[in-house]
Amino acid sequence: MTRPELLSYRAQATVRRPDGGEIGLGGWVSQAPGGVLAWARTRAEQVAQQLGAPYDRAVRVWLESPAEQRWARQALAAGIPFAVRAVDGDGCTYTVLARPEAATAVRTYRLRGRSARKAAVAWSTA
Repeated sequence: MTRPELLSYRAQATVRRPDGGEIGLGGWVSQAPGGVLAWARTRAEQVAQQLGAPYDRAVRVWLESPAEQRWARQALAAGIPFAVRAVDGDGCTYTVLARPEAATAVRTYRLRGRSARKAAVAWSTA
């Protein structure tokens, strides 16, 4: 009997400079599309605040549209990644990307102390 393929959802925020260099601005992994979408929304809001007008417009439109949020959640659940991008006055491109990915080698660990009732899941991605 084969083990069913598990899915996780990964989000990351990056900035790419015009010279080609890239800087990571954080990331998140969740076992649910809603969890990774919540992180992506929070990070996109932070990027928009840092960029300010008029460079934050594309991010603000995405954040304020219920239809866009629904589409992003449905896309992730269907296996389709999504990205939100904004470019600042210096030509730096800020990207918040969320994507599903297959997970393998799942292990569950019991946490100690206050979190003794919670289990953490660790996995390596394919």
